[in-house]
Amino acid sequence: MSIEVVEPPALPPQGTAVEFKVRVPPSGEITLVTGRQRVGIHQALAGRTLTVWANHRSVHFLLDGHPVTTVPSRLRPEDLAYLTMRYGARPAGPEPAPAALPRARSGTAILAAGEPVEVDRKVHRDGLVRLASGRYQVGFALASRTITLRLDGHLMHAIADDALTGTWPCPVPADRLGQIEGPRTATSPLPPPPLPAGAFRAQRKVHASGRFMINGQSIELGPRHAGKLVTVVIEDTHY
Repeated sequence: MSIEVVEPPALPPQGTAVEFKVRVPPSGEITLVTGRQRVGIHQALAGRTLTVWANHRSVHFLLDGHPVTTVPSRLRPEDLAYLTMRYGARPAGPEPAPAALPRARSGTAILAAGEPVEVDRKVHRDGLVRLASGRYQVGFALASRTITLRLDGHLMHAIADDALTGTWPCPVPADRLGQIEGPRTATSPLPPPPLPAGAFRAQRKVHASGRFMINGQSIELGPRHAGKLVTVVIEDTHY
């Protein structure tokens, strides 16, 4: 009698990423590796098949190529090998979304001083989002949509459809940004607000004096903005 022996997959090198498919169960709770990595997905996606991109730092979940959520990875190289056996994971391509923030052993995200973070949140029917232990109003017009909140410890910006839709004092102090759920590095500049009807934009570089010219008019921003590129929204009666 012959016995077929299946060799376990080799441990992926540190930093290697894998990609595979999972089906969202009715509970929305996906267990990648028992006792190591479990992720909650919104129950509205129950029954849908998601693509998972995972390495030692981040786990991204995507639906039809669009990011659904990103969580910090707790996976070790041997866990990635296990995913190869369990889900048929294969070597992955480029990272599909900004990486999760690196974590200390305590589980707290590591942030450089002044570094902003972004989180995705679903806006409830009352126009509120949940953040940390509070609920905050971002507007009824965004109800039932998933938006991005960018926080720097001083200001909180709401971004939807690649446009800035609101700015408020940040409700989370800078030293607690690493403790909120699902933070990631902010990798792109803050987008401008949507243009009002009939308005248009122009860009100008600020002179060393802190001034710039537009339509023959001199506007002063202050010397601390010297050398910066500014975007001016031009409307009928004001800039």
